[in-house]
Amino acid sequence: MFLINVSESTQRTEDRYQIILTLDRINILAIESEVDLYQRVKDVNKTNELCNEYRQAISENKLKLHSTELKFCKIIDDVLFRKNLLWVSENMHTKLLQKIHDKSFISHLDNRRTVDLVQRFYYWSDHWAMIRKYIWNCHVCQRSKAFKDSINELHHSLLISQKRWKDIAMNFITELSLSEDYNVICIIICHLIKKRHYVFCHWEDNDISVEETVWIMLWNVYRLHDLSSSIVSNKDFQFISTMWQSFCK
Repeated sequence: MFLINVSESTQRTEDRYQIILTLDRINILAIESEVDLYQRVKDVNKTNELCNEYRQAISENKLKLHSTELKFCKIIDDVLFRKNLLWVSENMHTKLLQKIHDKSFISHLDNRRTVDLVQRFYYWSDHWAMIRKYIWNCHVCQRSKAFKDSINELHHSLLISQKRWKDIAMNFITELSLSEDYNVICIIICHLIKKRHYVFCHWEDNDISVEETVWIMLWNVYRLHDLSSSIVSNKDFQFISTMWQSFCK
């Protein structure tokens, strides 16, 4: 026979069901449901001027308005629809995409999937271009997704340098305010030891000549270190090629 301490049992029960987080310590985010969003778009649809023009044209049995064929449009309870899809007024395009693309539980989909979600319930003219432009300007998508086209090829890691200042990177910080006749900073970095040289330059017409760049490299890098075998820069290939040709002269 076992003896159970009643006070200990009661204490265990209280500990088991105690409240750790109270409501005042929780930041509750109000999320707009799909039903509320649909109703909001409908309310704007009823008062929008362009939608009113389409409703007036449909009531007058017109076939076309603003390059849009009206035979697929209809009015249900004073709300404009096209092929059973709710017509979204212009001032709701961005807000709707924010709710669908940014804040849904499957957020930041690609162009095709986002268009698929929009076309389930909504319609507006040229929505493909609008969605593509919105996703292209989405900061999260641009930062986290890799491009899959011929322009943006596969990225390759830089090889590890075997000697100091054999492989360098050269970049220009431009559009700076004028200070002691300088408005550009040229940064030259060694890939191996990450040592840097900062060179103050002056650009005219927001550009620098190849000859000036050659002198920057000769005076600030090759005078102090060995000749490098590779240069990675934010300039184009033609600029780097012309610079190497100038070095060889």
